[in-house]
Amino acid sequence: MPDQHRQRCIAVLGPGRCGTSTIARGLISLDIAFGHRLKPAARKNPRGFFEDLDLLDINYRAHEALGLRRNGASVGWITQESWEQADLDPLVERAARLIRQRFGSAAIWGCKIGGMMRILPFWERVFAETGQDVAYVLAIRHPASVARSRAKLDPHRAIQEKSDLEFAAQILPFFAEMTRHPNIVVDYDRVMDDPDGEMRRIADYFELPITPSVETGLRAYAGEFVNAGFRHNQVDDQRGPVSLLTWRLYRALLTLAHDQVVSADAEIAEMRREFAAMAPALALIDRLEGRLRGKWPSLGSMFLAATSHLPTRTTLRDTVALAGALKRSQPRHETRA
Repeated sequence: MPDQHRQRCIAVLGPGRCGTSTIARGLISLDIAFGHRLKPAARKNPRGFFEDLDLLDINYRAHEALGLRRNGASVGWITQESWEQADLDPLVERAARLIRQRFGSAAIWGCKIGGMMRILPFWERVFAETGQDVAYVLAIRHPASVARSRAKLDPHRAIQEKSDLEFAAQILPFFAEMTRHPNIVVDYDRVMDDPDGEMRRIADYFELPITPSVETGLRAYAGEFVNAGFRHNQVDDQRGPVSLLTWRLYRALLTLAHDQVVSADAEIAEMRREFAAMAPALALIDRLEGRLRGKWPSLGSMFLAATSHLPTRTTLRDTVALAGALKRSQPRHETRA
């Protein structure tokens, strides 16, 4: 039973392309306040990100302080030394002050910030500083669908092996920290198939009231926001090209999303140890990727990356103009006699 005298926060966690934005929008239909300074919709997420812009900026800065790429592409293990050397105190104070200012009057509020689980100890400090009763919703999706979804945005991160490592890196290191608080796992495909049912499942778990305004919100969410055309990638329930560790992780989490077992903590803790043992290889992957991305990317990958963040109303003329600008920005290699 939640403490009626403490402010509650429900935070949406999960790897990229797992439906965190869709689930965040569902929480809004449950009358959970997400604020009004949200990242605008773009081609990457044409129906909205539902991320507070200022909290997102703090999250980016915390990633960089810990030596991670702000876009979530890093897969390396965050060492204890990195945590100790990062000057995170000012960011904790800034985030706590912002939450008090923006959500201080709300009995319950929510947030979805890309990559939050990757640096969850930082956000746990923020929630402790503000005296929150925090709970988590963890979004998952078939890893093969995740990679296919990435393909339209970044061909390098869409490589199945790389996408699988990002999936594991977002969840495994701090899964145990998440489970110290009330939490529920939600499968994106189940949300697509039954949006009303999954939101009611969340509401029931967190003891959220289904008021008349919530009923209206759920009808709009299930009937207008979520529809069959919204899901562009779905695969069957086979492992396919997914790496074994990530497949085991996904299957364990899927049992939780189907309420089939009470806990998968021990199984996932063992996977965490396996992933931690890969730390030297993961660090090498990040270094090599950094060197590769330090070179000029192809025009195609630049175009995909740039257009994925354009406003949804961008015209064809705007897009063509952008493509021309990108082409002109490519370095010219001198020819030698």
